[in-house]
Amino acid sequence: MTLATAGTFRVTTRIDALLSLLSSAKALKNGARVHFHAYTGEAIAEVRLYVAKAAAPKQLKPGDEAYAQLRFAEPMLLLPGDRFIIRQFSPVETIGGGIVLDAFPAVRKRRAEDAIAFLKTMRDGSPEEVLAARVQRRGTFGLPLNDLPSETNLRREEATKLAAKAGLIRCGSVLVAPASFAQATNDLLQVLKKFHDANPLVPGMSKEELRDRANMSAEVFDGVLGKSVEEKKLEVPGELVRLQGRGVIMKDEEAESKKIIEQAFAAAGLKVPSLKEVLAALKVDKVRAQKIVTLLMRDKILIKISEDLVFHQSALIDLRRKIADLKSSAPKIDVARFKDMTGVSRKYAIPLLEYLDRERVTRRVGDERVIL
Repeated sequence: MTLATAGTFRVTTRIDALLSLLSSAKALKNGARVHFHAYTGEAIAEVRLYVAKAAAPKQLKPGDEAYAQLRFAEPMLLLPGDRFIIRQFSPVETIGGGIVLDAFPAVRKRRAEDAIAFLKTMRDGSPEEVLAARVQRRGTFGLPLNDLPSETNLRREEATKLAAKAGLIRCGSVLVAPASFAQATNDLLQVLKKFHDANPLVPGMSKEELRDRANMSAEVFDGVLGKSVEEKKLEVPGELVRLQGRGVIMKDEEAESKKIIEQAFAAAGLKVPSLKEVLAALKVDKVRAQKIVTLLMRDKILIKISEDLVFHQSALIDLRRKIADLKSSAPKIDVARFKDMTGVSRKYAIPLLEYLDRERVTRRVGDERVIL
């Protein structure tokens, strides 16, 4: 029934419209079914009138007009500005018509007053006001550029130019109203503040978790993030996001515990104590102690090489230097020689050699390691 480039338009099963009833027709009750005709399209539609006052009778009188939603029994391709006629369900007689104002009304329940105010803008507003209202309705998820033809009955290029005139913000392939962008920014900053307050020992929040909690589209999230970094409201080290200058905030006992943990492993060299032993001697509780360890590992001050063994980075750097020095005189090393060189037992030797293999310092060949 409609010829267009593939992907240009979308079908709909409901529209919001301005509906007019002929003076010769009978009153149209809310919920009545009618025959709907637009161009060569035809469908059965249920009429839902928007009535501003709860006490007002829900029917359209002969000769009157009202804003209404028409819900179709099958999908239709309709655009804002399309005109239509309606016929009585039985007997089939023409009783009125109208104009499509919104081909994709919000599915969630709205107050009749809000729906009517929006439809009045669709009917009487300037092109810029109409587009701005449509984008504002999408909130912090924005209106995708690919939806513009179906939403506005304009070519994407024309609608994009109109968006610039209307002062709308473009985030990638999505348009956002300035008020929604400001709201998204505020929401994101509030989520981060709550996170920092609840997790003072965590350096930041992952981008994925932040976007999920802030509840916004990926494009709007990236736009808000970029603008907030530019305005020095946020810092984005890698995949983490944090408020400007927040990072990790430690109390005196936490800072002391961090120092104790680091010194315990630095002093031990390759004969490290178990992590449980070190944490058990701290003044802070287990949860905070574990967060401090996580912080030290994130900063690569401590390095975990197996489920039970954690080493200070200086010890592993020194080990790698010794292995490199050994290469000139002995290109291979076995477990026994490694134990003699380092002075550690098999408990430490095997995990350390496996760590060196993973780091491509050595390569296992049979019972020996080739020094790379």
